[in-house]
Amino acid sequence: MEIGEKGMKQSSLWLYFSTKFFHRKSEKTDPSKDLSTPKKPGGWKAMPFILGNETLERFASYGMLANFMVYLLTVFHMNQAPAATLINIWTGITNFAPLFGAFISDALIGKFKTIAFASFASLLVRT
Repeated sequence: MEIGEKGMKQSSLWLYFSTKFFHRKSEKTDPSKDLSTPKKPGGWKAMPFILGNETLERFASYGMLANFMVYLLTVFHMNQAPAATLINIWTGITNFAPLFGAFISDALIGKFKTIAFASFASLLVRT
């Protein structure tokens, strides 16, 4: 019986120290947190994809601007001033489009669906 009691004491000590030192104090001491509701998924998980997608999109846009100017000058036979104005309007629209996408993402359909749809639409437009 002594061996069983010794084993019992060791497991009790382990349980005591594990509950004393390895619990999250902020969750137990903060009464404003409700532990019964699960945390929302997401967070920073999608950030590498978003940054990579935006970086590659910017590279594509800046690479396209030179070709766009040549196209406007040769095919549409525009003068340089109206062609530059049109390119500035295009650049302004493409720089403010993420704000519109952020509103749609937050208010209407969610970030992952928005990213998937926008990436697919960008792929279709670029090809």
